[in-house]
Amino acid sequence: MTMLHVEQRQESMMNKTWLQVLTMLVISCLVLVGCTSESKGPIEPKENQETTTLKVIYQDSELFYKQYGDSFTTLNDHIQFEVISDADIYKDMGDKTKEEVYAEFIREEQPDILILDAHQFKKQINDGVLTELDSLSARDNYNLDGFVPSLVDQFRELGGGQLYGLTPSFSSKAIFYNKDLFKKNGIELPSDGMSWYDIIELARRFPTEGDKQTRVYGYSGGDVYEAPMDLVTLIDKMSRAEGLSIVNTDKMQVTLDTDAWKKVIQTAIEAGQSGAIFNSMDELFTLGTKEEFYDSQPFLMGRSAMHIGSVTSLALMDHFKNDVNDDVPFELGIAAGPVDPLDPTSTYVTPGDIFAINKASVHQDAAWEFIKYVCGEDYARASSESNELLLGQQLLLSRSGFMKDYEGISLEPFYRLKSKFPRRSDDWYKLPDPFFNDFAAVLSRELELVKKGQKSLDDAVATVKSEAQTLLDQSVKK
Repeated sequence: MTMLHVEQRQESMMNKTWLQVLTMLVISCLVLVGCTSESKGPIEPKENQETTTLKVIYQDSELFYKQYGDSFTTLNDHIQFEVISDADIYKDMGDKTKEEVYAEFIREEQPDILILDAHQFKKQINDGVLTELDSLSARDNYNLDGFVPSLVDQFRELGGGQLYGLTPSFSSKAIFYNKDLFKKNGIELPSDGMSWYDIIELARRFPTEGDKQTRVYGYSGGDVYEAPMDLVTLIDKMSRAEGLSIVNTDKMQVTLDTDAWKKVIQTAIEAGQSGAIFNSMDELFTLGTKEEFYDSQPFLMGRSAMHIGSVTSLALMDHFKNDVNDDVPFELGIAAGPVDPLDPTSTYVTPGDIFAINKASVHQDAAWEFIKYVCGEDYARASSESNELLLGQQLLLSRSGFMKDYEGISLEPFYRLKSKFPRRSDDWYKLPDPFFNDFAAVLSRELELVKKGQKSLDDAVATVKSEAQTLLDQSVKK
């Protein structure tokens, strides 16, 4: 479908088979276990106690109370919430951009607390909407030292040196690997700080002989389940890790004709042709028994050396292990990465819900009390003891030391590298959705010509850039 949503594109190819149902069921179960009791909703304050009602913007009222509101109001029954959903605000946009729609929504609703993603957070800072939190933190001696240090640094960077928001969670990836396969083939184990180039080079050292039942792969992909990873998907993952953008959104110019982009594309093509990557669409599982589905998952079944996964991958592996009443057939290792080769000590992470205070709010102190709680140690401790909501959303706690392991497997590799926020998240807001679909189709077509030797890489990139620029110009004008 799109370069931004390649996982969704892969899932759409699965039609409506039980595989989709199984995959979503596992994720849903992780979420629902943390939500088995109904939301308490607003709690009546004590008699004669003054009540403050905070207006909050969130996707869903019930989810807000389950994830944040219930535990807070139990301790602070004098503070209530009015939750306004922003789930449907982009459905009828007309000629407006997503940024314009969201800004108008905030002006109309005037919430006390904003719960934002990274791009929204940056935009609200630039628009002067948010309250600076450093003075409140200093006033209350609020402990910021317990956060993943680089995470707070990223928030300060977005705020021009000042702190305007905090998050209780973040999403990160790591390099999962099969220790047994590496030892069997005499190949050194993956290490922290590997780039995609390092991963692919290591993957290509594994043998490619044998049929699909017996052969091994150097690498297999997919965040939720392992579907064959086509070339566009691999290029997307590699370019994201290097912080490469498809479009310079300030100038609205396609930016593919750079040495960095060409290196990514050339490396991906060579990796696909090597046979080291699980990429054959002939092996895409669409229908069959549970056992046949498991057989289609190379890393899970011990036939793939490496896999980029999240903390949710561990939960899924545990689910499958219990489902077949057997141990995972290999010793698992996890290394920190992948990284940008120009910045090997950092990796891209996605912040979870970012909590901020509207500068126009008349309830600054009450809003700050709520943010202190959900981003504090007590909330982190409670979440670590019942972490299914986090796992279901591929999230880790942003306070160090509370989420140490999953079923005995250390989560420390997810915390080991410095955090930095993805650059490409701005594209979703600034570019029209049809552009991504059309871009992926043009790129896929030209890649096939390069693979067949019918076109040079430079010519293919030039064609993609030219056609994509035309598509972008047309879609922006609409």
